Amino acid sequence: MHNIIGDIHGKESWKQLVQEEGINVFVGDYFDSKDGQTADEVIANFEDIIAFKQQRPETVLLYGNHDLNYILDMDYRSRFSCKEYVHVYQRMFEETASLFYGVAYPIGDDILVSHAGVTRTWYEHYIDIYRGEGAKEVAARINALWQKEKMAFTFSPNATLEGDHWGESPMHSPLWIRSWVLPQDNLFADTAVTQIFGHTPQEDITKIAPGLICVDCLFKTTKSLQL
Repeated sequence: MHNIIGDIHGKESWKQLVQEEGINVFVGDYFDSKDGQTADEVIANFEDIIAFKQQRPETVLLYGNHDLNYILDMDYRSRFSCKEYVHVYQRMFEETASLFYGVAYPIGDDILVSHAGVTRTWYEHYIDIYRGEGAKEVAARINALWQKEKMAFTFSPNATLEGDHWGESPMHSPLWIRSWVLPQDNLFADTAVTQIFGHTPQEDITKIAPGLICVDCLFKTTKSLQL
């Protein structure tokens, strides 16, 4: 069993959602509180997540767009709300890098979990022509690119549409693309692969379109997606 947990943003509700059986998967965005938690509270919450991962090594930690901002110390459109703590957050990510899976996580060959989802436009621009590969091969290629060139995942180089302030260009990465763009440019369109992602707030676990499920609902409800 896999238990997919949406964007954290300092919230402690993940503690109510983690399962003792199976694999817990976090889709990223651990900092930049939306509910008024202090930086110290958000840091403590991240430390708790790291401790959970250390106690349960099978736990999967993925990166989100807010995390990338602090890793690179660059404000790429994400709400960069704790600039005075940027070097603290950056050091925490450096010290825990070995505990993170990367940007994309496959469940078997027919489910791909990422922070925001994968478009064909971005994938074919940065990686290769898509030829029907399953989730495992796609995840491996995306994570290899992450290790080599993190700038490919940032906002500004991929904001190709006039007025694109929110990730509305299909050129945006698996950390940035918005849920309303994915159905038009889903990498896995016309295949059996389902994408599960966060990034765009929903009121509940939401099926955006066939093969596309968004789990970014922790600002409204305490739910995760169990598979």
